[in-house]
Amino acid sequence: MTQPVSRRDSILLLPALAAATARAQAPAPAVLGTMVYHDKQIPYKGDEKHKGRRFFDGATHTGYHLEMHETIIGPGLLTHAPHKHENEEIVIVLEGTLETTNEGKSEVAEAGSVIYFASNQLHNARNVGATPCRYYVLALLAGA
Repeated sequence: MTQPVSRRDSILLLPALAAATARAQAPAPAVLGTMVYHDKQIPYKGDEKHKGRRFFDGATHTGYHLEMHETIIGPGLLTHAPHKHENEEIVIVLEGTLETTNEGKSEVAEAGSVIYFASNQLHNARNVGATPCRYYVLALLAGA
């Protein structure tokens, strides 16, 4: 025997239903083809203290949704406020030094390091070096 859903329970379910509906209605990203993304052809957005650019955002032939971008942040700056999301991220530090914070634990990543942020973990990073920090992010997003 099932119990009726209370008004309170219905209200608590609304955000999850809205998110699922939005995801179902979002158009599937185009399948990525082989391509060279030339450095000089992809403009940055932002300013000298914090700027970035997107290389690609699409699906693989197996249905994985990939997005890759580059960010450059100045000394002492945060990437963004601590946050969490469903997707995983791989960060490749190209230049400079990032201090990552993941679930309250901090660790310094120097140029050449790779950082993996797992799903639904509170994270962010700060440039703790004296020069700009440049890194690539490869985001593994929920299904295409």
